[in-house]
Amino acid sequence: MKKGFDIIGAPFNQLGCVTTEQNTVDGLRDMDERSWVGLTDWIQVRTQRWGSDIVDVGDVVVTSDVKNLIQNGHKDKALFNYANDVKSTLLASYQNNRIPITIGGDHSIAVGTLQATMEFYQKEKGKKVAVVWVDAHADINNSLDSNLHGKPLALLTNQYPHNDWNIPSDSAVNPKDIYYIGVRDVMRNEFDLINELNMTNYDMSFIEKHGFNAVVDVLMAKLEQDYDHIYLSFDYDALDGSIFRACATPNVGGLTAREALHLVHTLSSSPKFVGADFVEYMPELDNNGMSKEFMVKLIDAVWGFRS
Repeated sequence: MKKGFDIIGAPFNQLGCVTTEQNTVDGLRDMDERSWVGLTDWIQVRTQRWGSDIVDVGDVVVTSDVKNLIQNGHKDKALFNYANDVKSTLLASYQNNRIPITIGGDHSIAVGTLQATMEFYQKEKGKKVAVVWVDAHADINNSLDSNLHGKPLALLTNQYPHNDWNIPSDSAVNPKDIYYIGVRDVMRNEFDLINELNMTNYDMSFIEKHGFNAVVDVLMAKLEQDYDHIYLSFDYDALDGSIFRACATPNVGGLTAREALHLVHTLSSSPKFVGADFVEYMPELDNNGMSKEFMVKLIDAVWGFRS
């Protein structure tokens, strides 16, 4: 059966160390003088020439209420409200038998995307979902320190005991079902928590020791054996920051373009694949358009086009 994909924009970029009012998703959609490709045109190529089923359903709008909450210092409440809007949009996609590909925005949008995924598959269908978290950072900061965009996994796993945060247990993510790829910059409390929770962490040291292809093979064998579904959450800063600088937190020594493409294509080629996030690319920091071209190619790999 041919897969149908919904492209969902989540241009919420207010909870990191560098915020922006610019619609980061439109920065990928639109053609400009810096690059030869835009996501909107490329969707047209894939649907009209290759027979793909890809629909851009538009953006989950950041409402004035969410903006006001942020301006008044209520960032937790702002994220809660926006994440609920994202969750509703993804649930509609799932109910229509579509595969949602959500484009951020900072990584906090995963609070909405993964709640939807867990509610639809784990809570309603009793299925087991693996979360592959590709990132330079662990994003499981369970303290009040630092920005909320570094805490989505702490929120989703109920490891964040602050400000009345609580995810219903049947929609929460089990830490043992999270598979880190490319992590290389963690806080001390995150390091301790990852070890305490016995989370799987294919960090850059592990990748360098065992080789990237071997890591992907081991990961896929585990996912195919033990899980019903696979969800991918891909942060642009997982890439090597010495080359890919178009984000708020570029980090040197990450994945190469070829490694990222291989990983994304391999995961999305599985019949168990049910959705993905691509987050934290900031068009205004993309000086030559190279990162935009790569992000479009990465999303294209999800649709099944690797070469």
